[in-house]
Amino acid sequence: MHINMLKGSPVKAVLRFSLPLMLGNVFQLFYNIADSVVVGRFVSSSALAAVGAVGPVNSLLVGFAFGLTSGFAIPVAESFGAGDLPRVKKCFGNALFLSLTLSAVLTTVALCLSRPLLRLIDTPEKILEDANTYAVILYCSIVFMMLYNMMAAMLRALGDSRSPLFFLVVSSIVNVALDLFFVLVLHWTIAGVAVASAIGNGVSVLLCAVLIWRAHPELHIQKSDLLPARAICRALLSMGVPMALQLSVTAVGSMILQNAVNRFGEYAVAAVTAGSRAENVVNVSMSALGVALSTFTAQNRGAKQYGRILYSVRRIFLLDLALSVAASLFLWFCGRSVCAVFLKDSAAEILPLAETYLRTLACFYWALAVLFVFRNFLQGLGYGYTSVLAGAAELIGRMLVAFLLAGRFGFPAVCLAGPMAWIFADAPLLIIYFFKRRALVRLSRQTPASAPA
Repeated sequence: MHINMLKGSPVKAVLRFSLPLMLGNVFQLFYNIADSVVVGRFVSSSALAAVGAVGPVNSLLVGFAFGLTSGFAIPVAESFGAGDLPRVKKCFGNALFLSLTLSAVLTTVALCLSRPLLRLIDTPEKILEDANTYAVILYCSIVFMMLYNMMAAMLRALGDSRSPLFFLVVSSIVNVALDLFFVLVLHWTIAGVAVASAIGNGVSVLLCAVLIWRAHPELHIQKSDLLPARAICRALLSMGVPMALQLSVTAVGSMILQNAVNRFGEYAVAAVTAGSRAENVVNVSMSALGVALSTFTAQNRGAKQYGRILYSVRRIFLLDLALSVAASLFLWFCGRSVCAVFLKDSAAEILPLAETYLRTLACFYWALAVLFVFRNFLQGLGYGYTSVLAGAAELIGRMLVAFLLAGRFGFPAVCLAGPMAWIFADAPLLIIYFFKRRALVRLSRQTPASAPA
């Protein structure tokens, strides 16, 4: 179902578009949460730590794939907003070609570097083999993650955020059912949850492809659309690569930080793993609003409705700030209870560390709201380089914690890595926003069709 981003209330359009994204993010988290709960409750806390140790390495490659395909959607949304359907199809065909090609490269690189990267970040020897097993199986399914994220991004670019939600619900149910079957019945332990995640991703790809074929003629392509076109590939990569690099650079920062966490032992690794799962749950609404704002901005930029763009970013920022306050209160008062769900043994040692981690984050969630809104807004305007700047700033923030603070102040300093990264990323984004806003104001005055609603 398409949501019209070009008419009516801008805020209502963004909210209607973002609600399925919020639910979709929740179900996508089920992949990691289900793995963590099943492993932590039915295998051991060591196995949970192994899953957590893979997180930063996995995010380096999966984040690149997700950022790349999300960037591909920006030219599609702009073309759709401008009513240029032939270009929409050509963009989709070229995005499919690029996704398949790059997924093959990513898979090869990931399989070759899996164990060396785990050793590079000082993964404890006790969990190294389990962590490598989990990673290798996940990397074999990169093609599924790439294709699903690309097709889901294309559907969202057309204003359809509900269909990807339905597919995530189905694939999450499949994932949870297979998690329990492989671990409790077949006793595959950590390998079972990785295989279940891979199969769940494959199911979501199949469902997306069927929907596009049956219900979205805008994305029906010919063989000629699959042939790389220099101008189209340049447009796709100019948006996709900066977003991919931003997420990859962030993941590199997480790997550096993981190295610092690993030095504090297995309990610290498990605490950060459980805390990160709780953190991801409360992030979904703020993140979804940002993604919705990006699509809204790209479509209205294509339609030259600049007044609607300016109106929406102010309102969505205030809403995201309100959500950040609610998230902070939840992490402060309920975070420990959420983390307890993931633990089977050693809870007395792990939970105090997890609580320290979450309460530190809770004090700085306002900075995350700034990051989600203005990064996505600038991406929707076509300024892909802002993602790279924000990612580099995040990396600097995490490196400062890992190399300067963690050794001196211990685990509490590690908990400051996320907030430090958010604040460092906010600075360039806000500076660029205020410069670009002036140009939008001028364009809105020159274009009569740019009235907000």
